[in-house]
Amino acid sequence: MHEAQRALKLSSCSALTCGMIAFFTLLLSFGCAQEIERVPEIFRPTNAHEAYRLSLLEANLVNSALGHDWVEASETALRKPAHIASPFRESGYFDKSVATAIGYVFPVTGGQRVDATVVLQSHEPLSVFMDLFRLVDNDPQAPIHIASGTILIEPPTEMDPIPDSAPEASRRLRFEPLRDGTYILRIQPELLRSAHYTVGLTIDASLSFPVAGHTGRSIWSAFGAERDGGRRSHRGIDIFADRGTPVLAAADGVVSRATTTAVGGNVVWINLDRRRNVRLYYAHLDSYNVESGQRVKSGDQLGTVGNTGNARTTPPHLHFGVYARGAVDPLPFLERMRTEPQSLTTDLSRVGSWSRTAGSNVVVRTGPNSGAHTLTTLDRHTPVLVWGATTHWYRVELPNGAHGYIIGAATEPTTPLRKESVATISNVLDHPAPQGAIIQQFAPGSELPVLGTWGEFLYVQTPAGLNGWLSFE
Repeated sequence: MHEAQRALKLSSCSALTCGMIAFFTLLLSFGCAQEIERVPEIFRPTNAHEAYRLSLLEANLVNSALGHDWVEASETALRKPAHIASPFRESGYFDKSVATAIGYVFPVTGGQRVDATVVLQSHEPLSVFMDLFRLVDNDPQAPIHIASGTILIEPPTEMDPIPDSAPEASRRLRFEPLRDGTYILRIQPELLRSAHYTVGLTIDASLSFPVAGHTGRSIWSAFGAERDGGRRSHRGIDIFADRGTPVLAAADGVVSRATTTAVGGNVVWINLDRRRNVRLYYAHLDSYNVESGQRVKSGDQLGTVGNTGNARTTPPHLHFGVYARGAVDPLPFLERMRTEPQSLTTDLSRVGSWSRTAGSNVVVRTGPNSGAHTLTTLDRHTPVLVWGATTHWYRVELPNGAHGYIIGAATEPTTPLRKESVATISNVLDHPAPQGAIIQQFAPGSELPVLGTWGEFLYVQTPAGLNGWLSFE
């Protein structure tokens, strides 16, 4: 079986988009002294998602019910994303009958590395759009588009053998912000395509530790600590180790300086690649064994720990600094985080189908953790449509269309609770609202299995096996 093509070029953006991001970065850095005049948007797609949206518009589908729902879903995913934390993994289902999009919002500390992955499995050829946004002042109304790409499962050719399982495609997005920020990852399939998906997110240090055989426990002096009686602050961190311990390159780069100074003693400066635009500073070395212009790889030895320069009266240590338009705290660049999510304990067979609450006062939250905001609480036997599963949580849709997370153990399958006999001519509807479309009409005396309740409606099953809503007022 030929492997499904993974033709996704996750770009940082097109030239136009990059220019816009550079402009916004400049604007945010220096503040806005006067109102910026708004000019008409250039009507040109800047990423695959926008190109698809434009194709819907050109085909006059945006004003159709399905096209409108697709656009609305993409916007809702940014306005009301799920609040998640690293490490995170969620498996779920995209239903072709529903226009959907998922948004995940998460904080990142400058200096950390973010890896977001999406794995798809589908018997159908499809495109799924993966977009990253940065919030300005945590305002979801004006997110800045940072990166985009498309995950493709291509249609099989006549020469392809019949696969044993659904073809897969995957993509990873990696980025390393230099400042603290809040980001939204949006994932949205094209219309009329179904797929199983798994989304993963891990946040970890972006640099390797610069002293061989040591960890963050060897850091004794923090960034910003007072020096010389408060006349200056510490513009790095001190990592204490025995004299002669190897000092290592924390990332790939080029040695810009290897010299001796009065303050730093034996020092080495490394410039990382232009994409990172970061310089690393190693000071108080007992010796160094690199020279200016030399390329180094992460883990290469640069020298050894010492106490040269103005550190002669202190125990041997490495002064390690990170500079990105000035000195920044190196700790987030080095601090290792947990990267393996908790194991999944919920039942994946429930994904894509209805369940119901097993008890009363079941809390629905904005994210899969007990610290997430409470959206609402549900009564006993409230039906919920399960769209995803992560650790011991389900991502669910409520009968009113709201989305959130509930603990999996608080749910149960929708086996019949009892039978309801209708007293008058009654309609089973596709939504729990008087304006819902009629699925089937029943004569007085008809008995229907009751699967759950929501407000004034019973969730019932027709003799044909169709589920719907029956008003019992």
